[in-house]
Amino acid sequence: MYLTEPRLTEIVRKQVRYKFNAYTGVFTSLMVMQIIGMLLGFNSRSSFYGGSSMEITVTTATGDFPFIMTLIWAFTTGILLTTTAYRNDAFAYVSNRMSHHVSSFLFLLAASAIGGATAVLAGSIVKFISLFRSEPFLISSWDIFTAPMEFFTQMATAILYVILIASIGYGIGALVQRSKLVIPLLILVLFVLPFFTGFLTFEIIEKAAEFYGVETSLPVFLLKVAVTVAGLFGMAAFLTDRLEVRK
Repeated sequence: MYLTEPRLTEIVRKQVRYKFNAYTGVFTSLMVMQIIGMLLGFNSRSSFYGGSSMEITVTTATGDFPFIMTLIWAFTTGILLTTTAYRNDAFAYVSNRMSHHVSSFLFLLAASAIGGATAVLAGSIVKFISLFRSEPFLISSWDIFTAPMEFFTQMATAILYVILIASIGYGIGALVQRSKLVIPLLILVLFVLPFFTGFLTFEIIEKAAEFYGVETSLPVFLLKVAVTVAGLFGMAAFLTDRLEVRK
């Protein structure tokens, strides 16, 4: 027992280091997605009429778009890590299914933390650059300059959301690798079934979103995310236990 544990730890450490060196495209795509989000954040405009001859145009600078794009990136990255091409990369070192999942979990955890932190920073950059606009504008929410404590709480929350979405992607990817029938099943549940069940499916999704989204306590939210992430990765490990590392 004592001989195998250090060896497993060493293998996982090498695999995590290898993934950071080999999966540079993951961080390149993160940067591209956040740049797109920043560009969208600069152009948030709305117009309305205040009278018969007066039109009011409101320009806002928001960091929501970089965060939304980061969530999309996290979901797709979680799925990609379960694909055959990424699984075969684990063969670079002597490994088993357990070391592969642990290293993938640690890599996804670290990448998601980087993504969540940079998403919030990207949002602050959007609002900071907007300060130099010549036209009047409104800045939504807080930033590191006006409310630093709220800013870092927002960053911690953003990181947890990114980790959660990435884990959901990883779990779905594991389901797809186990059986390709999961893809049409997901399409059926998300897009076809709602037309026959009315708002039932949407209500279930809404309740699931509220379970995380309306939580105001950061420790409780952390606990919810931790339990969910542990369950998703445990499910992924169980489903792919009999899959070979390299096909």
